[in-house]
Amino acid sequence: MKVCRQLKHHFANCLAIQTFAFVDPKAAINDFAVELLRMLGFEQRGCILRSRYAIPLNICGESSQTAQTDICLLHHASTIFLLVQEDKSELNAESKVISEAIASFQENNRNRIRLGKSRKSSMSIPCITMVGTRPIFYVVPVTQQLCTAVERGQNPEEATEVTKCVVGAETQLSDGMERLDFRLEALMHYVLFRSLTEGLLSDILAD
Repeated sequence: MKVCRQLKHHFANCLAIQTFAFVDPKAAINDFAVELLRMLGFEQRGCILRSRYAIPLNICGESSQTAQTDICLLHHASTIFLLVQEDKSELNAESKVISEAIASFQENNRNRIRLGKSRKSSMSIPCITMVGTRPIFYVVPVTQQLCTAVERGQNPEEATEVTKCVVGAETQLSDGMERLDFRLEALMHYVLFRSLTEGLLSDILAD
């Protein structure tokens, strides 16, 4: 019970910080998301949360580009497997996080080669977008075929089906975790998503 009270108090403080952040609301949302993920146990098994982490991106023959994450989760500094992107627009956040997932696939495979491991032909990258404190959860399957098309600036031969879970589909887009009923539902989704990310990480790390 003492731990539960501490977590509740800590969460309330984080929520208050972003609620009253008028100067730089995006930074406040990012801080809130980092503390929330940390509080819910996403930092485990050698994982660490990073803010504003730039991932090299090879696109249209340009290998000097980068995909700028708001937040990502790194495993032993060599595997990127959770991406968080905040934006006022849901569509903008989605397009950004999908490009970050492709960049993660590229970088993870580069690191696997450096470690003497074989390349992965596909990876399912878990992602979260946030409009304010409202989370939307995704699993983005990235294949070598999709990656090659992006690198060459070509249309992929096969469509990529992204799994998407919207919390509180019946509520307004402006509703977030400031509302108690929405907060409880969102927290349950975060906990379930953490279990899903653990399984996806095991798949990515497997030889």
